[in-house]
Amino acid sequence: MARQMMKYRLTAQGTIPDFLYLGEDGVGGVYGVADPATPWPRDLVQVGITNNDATGDFEVIPTKADLLAYLTSVSGSWTQRDPANPGDPNATIPFDPSAATDWAWGRLDALNA
Repeated sequence: MARQMMKYRLTAQGTIPDFLYLGEDGVGGVYGVADPATPWPRDLVQVGITNNDATGDFEVIPTKADLLAYLTSVSGSWTQRDPANPGDPNATIPFDPSAATDWAWGRLDALNA
């Protein structure tokens, strides 16, 4: 089975789950969304890529369109560092869900090629 895009949480012990692909060509845990209804350390939902044949406590994001819809729905007033001003850590621009989706899904496609 190929790697998949997913939403996941840390384990109950606060550690990174075994099913998360951590290679430098992956996405790690990105685009975190707080869930105040869930106690720490599982109170943050993140997006990542699974290891091959992974099973576990995660929700698959089956298509690129689904990832875009998810990021669009949760990003609200997010900002990101302004790539035009790399030397200024305070320079930000509005978060671009489309660009974020292209970046993350591109990594998934490359891993599954």
